[in-house]
Amino acid sequence: METTEKIWFNGKILNVSYELNDNGFRIKIFGTNRYGVDYYPAKIFSELDLKAKKALLENFIYAWTRPLALLMDYGLFFESNKPLIKNFVDYGILGDLSRIADLNKVKTQKLLADFKKFDKNGEIIFRGKKSERMLPPKKTSSEKAILALSFGKDSLLSYGIAKEIGLDCQVVFVRDIKGYNKEYIEAEAKHKSRIIKSFIENERIPINFLIDNVDEIFSDRKIKSKIKDLENTNGMLTFVLEFIPVAYYHQAKYLILGNEANFVDSFKNQDGFKTYPSFDQTVIYTKRENQYLKRLTNGNIQVISLIEPIYNLAEMKILYHRYPYLLQYLMSCSPEKKGSEKWCYQCPMCAKAFLYSVAVGGDPQKIGFKQNFFAKRYKQLYPLFTKKITRPHEKPKAVSEEQLLSFLLAYRQGWRGDLINLFKEKYLAVATRREKELRKKFFGIHSSLTIPKEIKNKVIDIYQEELVSLI
Repeated sequence: METTEKIWFNGKILNVSYELNDNGFRIKIFGTNRYGVDYYPAKIFSELDLKAKKALLENFIYAWTRPLALLMDYGLFFESNKPLIKNFVDYGILGDLSRIADLNKVKTQKLLADFKKFDKNGEIIFRGKKSERMLPPKKTSSEKAILALSFGKDSLLSYGIAKEIGLDCQVVFVRDIKGYNKEYIEAEAKHKSRIIKSFIENERIPINFLIDNVDEIFSDRKIKSKIKDLENTNGMLTFVLEFIPVAYYHQAKYLILGNEANFVDSFKNQDGFKTYPSFDQTVIYTKRENQYLKRLTNGNIQVISLIEPIYNLAEMKILYHRYPYLLQYLMSCSPEKKGSEKWCYQCPMCAKAFLYSVAVGGDPQKIGFKQNFFAKRYKQLYPLFTKKITRPHEKPKAVSEEQLLSFLLAYRQGWRGDLINLFKEKYLAVATRREKELRKKFFGIHSSLTIPKEIKNKVIDIYQEELVSLI
């Protein structure tokens, strides 16, 4: 099935349509239908009624394609109804534009003005005005959840906690097909496939696989402008919408994401705007997201994060101490070359995984490290030691502070190397003086606004058992 009019493209306005099939859907844009979510597991997508499918597509496609107007300076005509969550999608993009401006070295004010002009000028158009809701075949249960598993420490810890407190979890893994970088796909797929196979065998739990190449839209050859990372605005929201058919099939109310405490930390960009490294993973975003999801699904879907109250150091400590069996699956890096290593040894994610491991007394070899990240050549990977920071994720002040405490703990664990020597020379005194304050923040238990009251006490009890002695 497809919508009524044929897609067309000219230099003024971009038509956006879609087509449905038994196991998924395709977005029709730029005269092609190459982009979509294919191959939901058997019966999951087909059991939704047509009205629910249309509501899903209206909201999902708008969330993905609205940034294209800003990227291409075209209006958008949607061959569908106005999405119920339109205002929230716009809110998510606007809240992320200071990060986009920082990353691309462009003026925040210009991006904000350019984004707003399309609605102001009536250039975001929908064929229908009625906003449909997406209702489940059967009411969902608060005893069931869908867990988005990426095999980073956040999702693995979420899995361990959910399993311990007795949540009935279905695991979802998205195969994000980046077709424009074949070597990247093959390298990451090799490691992830091995990890997934081992996880399924050892945990004896099925994984729901989704195949998604929608972000390739932003690499289409018809796009000449190069504003980086617009595809990641509302990224968590698009995952949530994509997961709803899986949740409905399994009658699961909760969608578990790995939104940690550090996502509340911000920095000022070059124009003085408050900037979050990942706005769509902040508590303020998630609270509003749940308000819209409540309307869209009639209260049948809610986004939660079991690790909202804790920072990276606390996560790693709990993984090593309480769930060591999950360490073998940890993969927080995306190596771009094929080989035996699942770490690239060239990015801040590698450096942080190593540092947090040794800081909590863990053995980094258990997560696959074969090199000492305290060698001088790794200095530029630590915000504590460099001002040349390009990734927004490393720019909040709290990142350097967490590393300050981590280096102190690593030094006391007996680790040595050029960077430990540099730490001793420049920061040992201040780290020692601030230790109590830093421990309270990075081993403390913080806001838990997105954890449902039915399970909150069980989750907080785990954190108190593991962390109180470290504060």
